[in-house]
Amino acid sequence: MRVGIISVYTDYQRRGEHKRGVLQPQVGPLIAGFLPEEVEIEIVNDMWEEPDFSRDYDLLFLSALHSDFDRAKQLSHYWRRRGAKTVFGGTLASNYPQLCQPYFDSIVVGDAEGSVRELYRDFDRGDLQPLYISPPYSPERVMTPRFDLMLEAQLFPVSFEATRGCPFACDFCVLSALGPRFHTRPVEDVMRDVQVGLQQARAGAKWWEWHKRNVVAFYDNNIGGDFEWLRELATALAPLGIHWAAPITFNAVQDRELVQHLGQSGCSALFTGLETFNPETLADMRKHQNVLQATRQVVDQCHEAGILLVTGLMLSPVTDTMEYIRRIPELLDASGIRVPTFVALECPFPGTPHFKRLAAQEEPAFLPNALLRDFTGYTLVTRPQRESVADFIGGYRWLCGQAGSRPRRLRKLARELPVFVRRGHWAAALADVIENLIDTPSFVPAADRSCIAGTDTPPPEISRVPFTAADFDSEEQRASICDPTPVTDGDGRVLPQWRASQRVFGAKGRVIARPDWAFESAADGRSAPSVVLTA
Repeated sequence: MRVGIISVYTDYQRRGEHKRGVLQPQVGPLIAGFLPEEVEIEIVNDMWEEPDFSRDYDLLFLSALHSDFDRAKQLSHYWRRRGAKTVFGGTLASNYPQLCQPYFDSIVVGDAEGSVRELYRDFDRGDLQPLYISPPYSPERVMTPRFDLMLEAQLFPVSFEATRGCPFACDFCVLSALGPRFHTRPVEDVMRDVQVGLQQARAGAKWWEWHKRNVVAFYDNNIGGDFEWLRELATALAPLGIHWAAPITFNAVQDRELVQHLGQSGCSALFTGLETFNPETLADMRKHQNVLQATRQVVDQCHEAGILLVTGLMLSPVTDTMEYIRRIPELLDASGIRVPTFVALECPFPGTPHFKRLAAQEEPAFLPNALLRDFTGYTLVTRPQRESVADFIGGYRWLCGQAGSRPRRLRKLARELPVFVRRGHWAAALADVIENLIDTPSFVPAADRSCIAGTDTPPPEISRVPFTAADFDSEEQRASICDPTPVTDGDGRVLPQWRASQRVFGAKGRVIARPDWAFESAADGRSAPSVVLTA
């Protein structure tokens, strides 16, 4: 039995490049932890490497972000024609299961922890169902990820989630589309996974791979959703003498005492979503946990604690103006951030409150002929309200060139490295060097890109799946699989199918079951009810 797990990726910059960076999806080792030990498992991070199209799979799990969906349905069709059963999960699958269903044998709504084991049992006895609705998240159900399967490939093989969700409901966030929830795992369970991962890494890593043996990365949505729990975790991590990193919300790093405690426990880098220096934009995003006037204080106290604070920046077509955009380099310096890790465009991902709010406007708020692959944050899909499209994109290109320039990066290092080195925070200093001199993707879009929905350069990955004429029964089927997925019409109005997103989680993470969901089985065309799994 051979099972494949592919985290699907389409290059946002549309250069078609695979890149081995710090970011790495966690769904592969997570799913593998629920499968029987005798199963042959292959995990593919599509961000890093092209799938091996000569491989055969009996069962193939696929997970994708919104903009990667076109490639996901191509990969599914390719391996279905070669005998595999395919399963699709993730945010898009949970919000729009009926839209996704025609392209996969089975759809998973909700968390993998609540469905993978049962789904595999059904598959093994030849009774795979078209839809699985997971029960509410349960920390006790979480298995130790299969770190061993990614030891060679991953930059930080000991990486996983210690929490799930976020207590905040930012307007643009795909978590808000699913429904608000925040869950912590018992600290002793998290430490169990840390110690198992470190043991495997230290036994299998090469002598020079210090980072694999001594760094833990928590890829949570927000590890700071519960301050007391985070303090307990930090206290447990401190005796290990390792370095760790995680995403966290701004309100948590405002707490000086907490930041000091994290630094003492080995925390060397944190990512927080600053997003903007524009108070109006922040209010429009419903991101009330950010306090702009405290930014410099937060940056300084993180550096004092030996923590590199990394943050991204977004431009809002709804509220931002050229005057504001021109001031951003000055604001970056004044805030102490100096160089963001990315410069993006605020994107109304389908299903989010931001998307629904724009879709409900009487006048079209989106650009015409927007495709799902345009919803990346690096292609403009929303009509700018205070600038022309050309001026807004021109301002975005200018800012990308300014914010990520090499002179700016060198100035940042000249100010920060002495602070880290003087205090003996060598791990934070090294992370700063990697962030600004080694792992430095170009912010500036390629010259041949319009960066405008409907007209932007097609992602090269879209044409890389090696289909043959025998893979399609008709031209209609080929078009269904290979043509890009539209979101808006020629006037910029949202197509009806995208207005019908389903919220998954209610109060306290309760799953909102939909008894009316029923899909046709891909195998025999029979109508099959959804499988609502229980704890």
